[in-house]
Amino acid sequence: MLHAQGKITEQMREWAHIVRFDANGAVHSDEEFTQQEAEEMIGFTEVFLIYSFTLPEMVRVKREKSDK
Repeated sequence: MLHAQGKITEQMREWAHIVRFDANGAVHSDEEFTQQEAEEMIGFTEVFLIYSFTLPEMVRVKREKSDK
């Protein structure tokens, strides 16, 4: 859905698909997350937040500076 709305890139869509399956498996079972699974989900979340919020603001600030 995020990819179809243009909110994430194709590469992030593929990564989200992998993380989603890993997360669903752990959520719907009695198993705990492994260190690697947790790090993968944290990594995706960090990149998603940078791409969605930090990068657009950085571009806005740079554009504003270049317009002056």
